[in-house]
Amino acid sequence: IAYGPKNDVLSYKGYIINGQRFHTKDVGRETQNSGVTYDATTMCRASAKDTSQVADVVTYYGILTDIFLLDYHAFYVPVFKCHWTNLGNGAKVEDGFTLVNLQQNQASFSKDPYILASQAKQIFYSREDDDSNWYVVMRAPSRTFHEIDTDD
Repeated sequence: IAYGPKNDVLSYKGYIINGQRFHTKDVGRETQNSGVTYDATTMCRASAKDTSQVADVVTYYGILTDIFLLDYHAFYVPVFKCHWTNLGNGAKVEDGFTLVNLQQNQASFSKDPYILASQAKQIFYSREDDDSNWYVVMRAPSRTFHEIDTDD
Protein backbone atom coordinates (compact mmCIF):
# COMPACT_ATOMS: atom_id res chain seq x y z
CA ILE A 1 0.00 0.00 0.00
CA ALA A 2 2.88 2.38 0.78
CA TYR A 3 3.94 2.40 -2.89
CA GLY A 4 0.42 3.22 -4.04
CA PRO A 5 -1.41 1.64 -6.95
CA LYS A 6 0.15 0.91 -10.33
CA ASN A 7 0.02 3.76 -12.82
CA ASP A 8 -2.08 1.73 -15.26
CA VAL A 9 -5.74 1.63 -14.26
CA LEU A 10 -8.15 -0.96 -15.63
CA SER A 11 -11.47 0.45 -16.81
CA TYR A 12 -14.70 -1.52 -17.16
CA LYS A 13 -18.22 -0.96 -18.46
CA GLY A 14 -19.75 -3.45 -16.02
CA TYR A 15 -18.97 -4.89 -12.60
CA ILE A 16 -20.61 -7.29 -10.16
CA ILE A 17 -20.23 -6.51 -6.46
CA ASN A 18 -22.34 -7.21 -3.37
CA GLY A 19 -24.66 -9.39 -5.47
CA GLN A 20 -25.56 -6.47 -7.78
CA ARG A 21 -24.64 -6.05 -11.45
CA PHE A 22 -23.69 -2.46 -12.30
CA HIS A 23 -23.17 -0.97 -15.77
CA THR A 24 -21.94 2.47 -16.78
CA LYS A 25 -24.48 4.78 -18.35
CA ASP A 26 -22.92 4.59 -21.81
CA VAL A 27 -23.54 0.84 -22.08
CA GLY A 28 -27.08 1.74 -23.17
CA ARG A 29 -28.77 -1.45 -22.10
CA GLU A 30 -32.50 -1.71 -21.84
CA THR A 31 -32.13 -2.38 -18.12
CA GLN A 32 -31.01 0.60 -16.07
CA ASN A 33 -28.14 -0.79 -14.02
CA SER A 34 -26.31 2.56 -13.87
CA GLY A 35 -28.24 4.14 -10.98
CA VAL A 36 -26.41 4.29 -7.64
CA THR A 37 -27.01 5.69 -4.20
CA TYR A 38 -24.62 6.26 -1.34
CA ASP A 39 -25.39 7.17 2.29
CA ALA A 40 -22.63 9.34 3.73
CA THR A 41 -22.30 10.23 7.41
CA THR A 42 -21.30 13.87 7.79
CA MET A 43 -21.13 16.56 10.44
CA CYS A 44 -23.91 19.15 10.09
CA ARG A 45 -25.23 22.28 11.80
CA ALA A 46 -28.84 23.32 12.07
CA SER A 47 -27.99 26.89 10.96
CA ALA A 48 -25.03 29.20 10.38
CA LYS A 49 -25.41 30.55 13.95
CA ASP A 50 -25.46 27.09 15.52
CA THR A 51 -22.06 26.18 16.99
CA SER A 52 -22.88 22.59 17.90
CA GLN A 53 -22.40 19.95 15.26
CA VAL A 54 -24.31 16.71 14.94
CA ALA A 55 -23.66 13.65 12.82
CA ASP A 56 -26.23 13.13 10.10
CA VAL A 57 -26.67 10.90 7.08
CA VAL A 58 -26.77 12.54 3.65
CA THR A 59 -28.01 10.42 0.76
CA TYR A 60 -26.46 10.96 -2.65
CA TYR A 61 -28.08 9.77 -5.88
CA GLY A 62 -26.11 9.28 -9.06
CA ILE A 63 -25.43 7.75 -12.42
CA LEU A 64 -22.43 5.48 -12.83
CA THR A 65 -20.11 6.96 -15.48
CA ASP A 66 -16.87 4.95 -15.05
CA ILE A 67 -15.65 1.83 -13.28
CA PHE A 68 -11.96 1.61 -12.37
CA LEU A 69 -9.98 -1.23 -10.87
CA LEU A 70 -6.97 0.08 -8.95
CA ASP A 71 -4.13 -2.44 -8.80
CA TYR A 72 -2.19 -2.26 -5.51
CA HIS A 73 0.19 -5.06 -6.60
CA ALA A 74 -1.22 -7.58 -4.10
CA PHE A 75 -4.95 -6.74 -4.37
CA TYR A 76 -7.44 -4.74 -6.43
CA VAL A 77 -9.81 -1.96 -5.32
CA PRO A 78 -12.87 -1.31 -7.52
CA VAL A 79 -13.90 2.36 -7.64
CA PHE A 80 -17.02 3.93 -9.17
CA LYS A 81 -17.04 7.40 -10.71
CA CYS A 82 -20.52 8.91 -10.64
CA HIS A 83 -22.46 12.00 -11.60
CA TRP A 84 -24.04 12.95 -8.24
CA THR A 85 -26.96 14.88 -6.80
CA ASN A 86 -28.50 15.11 -3.32
CA LEU A 87 -31.54 16.61 -1.59
CA GLY A 88 -31.57 20.35 -2.10
CA ASN A 89 -29.14 20.09 -5.01
CA GLY A 90 -31.01 18.30 -7.79
CA ALA A 91 -33.15 16.01 -5.65
CA LYS A 92 -36.43 16.49 -3.81
CA VAL A 93 -39.14 14.52 -2.04
CA GLU A 94 -42.74 14.93 -3.23
CA ASP A 95 -45.74 12.87 -2.12
CA GLY A 96 -43.43 10.32 -0.49
CA PHE A 97 -41.33 9.79 -3.64
CA THR A 98 -37.74 10.88 -4.13
CA LEU A 99 -37.23 12.69 -7.44
CA VAL A 100 -33.85 13.53 -8.98
CA ASN A 101 -32.84 15.85 -11.80
CA LEU A 102 -29.39 14.87 -13.00
CA GLN A 103 -29.50 17.57 -15.70
CA GLN A 104 -28.91 20.36 -13.16
CA ASN A 105 -25.42 21.79 -12.73
CA GLN A 106 -23.64 19.59 -10.22
CA ALA A 107 -20.33 21.50 -10.09
CA SER A 108 -20.16 21.06 -6.31
CA PHE A 109 -19.65 17.30 -6.82
CA SER A 110 -17.08 17.56 -9.62
CA LYS A 111 -14.08 17.41 -7.27
CA ASP A 112 -15.25 14.28 -5.45
CA PRO A 113 -17.12 11.98 -7.86
CA TYR A 114 -15.68 8.66 -6.58
CA ILE A 115 -16.86 6.02 -4.13
CA LEU A 116 -15.64 2.54 -3.38
CA ALA A 117 -17.73 0.09 -5.38
CA SER A 118 -18.51 -1.77 -2.15
CA GLN A 119 -20.31 1.36 -0.86
CA ALA A 120 -22.73 1.59 -3.79
CA LYS A 121 -26.34 0.50 -3.60
CA GLN A 122 -28.21 0.02 -6.83
CA ILE A 123 -31.26 2.08 -7.72
CA PHE A 124 -33.28 2.64 -10.87
CA TYR A 125 -34.71 5.84 -12.29
CA SER A 126 -38.13 6.06 -13.88
CA ARG A 127 -39.04 9.27 -15.72
CA GLU A 128 -41.91 11.17 -14.18
CA ASP A 129 -43.20 12.05 -17.66
CA ASP A 130 -41.66 12.48 -21.11
CA ASP A 131 -41.41 16.28 -20.85
CA SER A 132 -39.71 16.37 -17.45
CA ASN A 133 -36.05 16.11 -16.41
CA TRP A 134 -37.16 14.67 -13.05
CA TYR A 135 -36.87 10.93 -12.42
CA VAL A 136 -38.45 8.86 -9.64
CA VAL A 137 -35.92 6.89 -7.57
CA MET A 138 -36.79 3.22 -7.26
CA ARG A 139 -34.85 0.79 -5.08
CA ALA A 140 -33.38 -2.15 -6.94
CA PRO A 141 -34.92 -5.54 -6.21
CA SER A 142 -32.61 -7.83 -4.32
CA ARG A 143 -30.93 -10.21 -6.71
CA THR A 144 -27.82 -12.23 -6.35
CA PHE A 145 -25.30 -12.21 -9.17
CA HIS A 146 -22.06 -14.12 -8.95
CA GLU A 147 -18.98 -14.03 -11.10
CA ILE A 148 -19.17 -16.82 -13.64
CA ASP A 149 -16.48 -19.46 -13.47
CA THR A 150 -15.21 -19.89 -17.04
CA ASP A 151 -13.04 -22.94 -16.34
CA ASP A 152 -15.01 -25.82 -17.89
